[in-house]
Amino acid sequence: MPPKDYYALLGVQRDATDDAIRSAYRKLARQYHPDVSTEAGAPDRFKEVTEAYEVLSDPERRQRYDMFGNGDGAAGFGIDDLFNTFFGGDARRRDRGPSRGADLRLALEIELIDAVRGAEQEVLVPRLETCERCAGSGAEPGSSASTCATCSGRGEIRQVQQSVFGRFVNVSACPRCGGTGRSIDRPCTTCRGEGRERTERRVSLSIPPGIDDGQQLRVQGQGEAGTRGGPHGDLYVLIRVQEHPAFRREGDDLFHVLRISPAQAALGDETSVRTIEGDQAKVKVPAGAQPGQILRIRGKGVPRLGGGGRGDQLVYVEVVTPRSLSKEERKLYQRLRELGGEPEQQDGAGNVFDRIKEVFAND
Repeated sequence: MPPKDYYALLGVQRDATDDAIRSAYRKLARQYHPDVSTEAGAPDRFKEVTEAYEVLSDPERRQRYDMFGNGDGAAGFGIDDLFNTFFGGDARRRDRGPSRGADLRLALEIELIDAVRGAEQEVLVPRLETCERCAGSGAEPGSSASTCATCSGRGEIRQVQQSVFGRFVNVSACPRCGGTGRSIDRPCTTCRGEGRERTERRVSLSIPPGIDDGQQLRVQGQGEAGTRGGPHGDLYVLIRVQEHPAFRREGDDLFHVLRISPAQAALGDETSVRTIEGDQAKVKVPAGAQPGQILRIRGKGVPRLGGGGRGDQLVYVEVVTPRSLSKEERKLYQRLRELGGEPEQQDGAGNVFDRIKEVFAND
């Protein structure tokens, strides 16, 4: 089977930067995550793009993939593939020793303030754990497992067939022991001989400041228990950040709307705005401020993941026109209209978020 093209799965070029790979994965993860997508095949697609991101976001695994075609080592058509093609068996000896448990994935929804400050949270993880009653052996306490009489402990059955082309050997897993090489006469009454039981565990997570929607946390050793005493797999937690009613995140910056009166816009003012952490920050509105103008408050955005400072709070100016006027206010506005006339009309001004994007692009 040819190796997967991880670059094509993420829709990026082979020389894509880490930021481009991360951005492409976040977009696809939002689109195909099983918790939010109703598209056919979305879970499989999500697994594929996550696998691609895990390889390409790791420098060492990406280098191996670029050299050999996968993230784990050299790829190609080897002697095992040749054996399987002609004989229908597996040339590799079956590993009947301890094996690593499966990795698990789940999604965790957090508030924007948790992404800014960082947080400690607990998640409930359903997983397979080593059976406490039999300590993973699969045998009822007081009994033991013996060598499988059918395969003599090899874990496989070999059948020799004669044909006009010669003798062919077909190798398959032993139907009695399932390839383990052991036979359990008295299976554990709790796990029924499996050696593992399904349970739920609370796992503590440390959410780092600056984490963004669509990024993953890896918690080593919190996946499913391995078989025959093998190590646990890992737990991967997909972070989903809730929308905030007053702030919108753009990279490491936070966007916030400031509503001012026409008088404040014309004359200028110094006022206070709320920050994501709940305190107040001073902002100076320049005289002649225009609707859609962006004012910047340094260092009040999101901490950069891994350290290195934090972004800014970008204040979008919205000029609020009064819906009703007193007699005195009406007279004053009429007088202002007589003195100032009407502004020049322009076409193609664009909507609010078009102007915001222009600011980010030119910043």
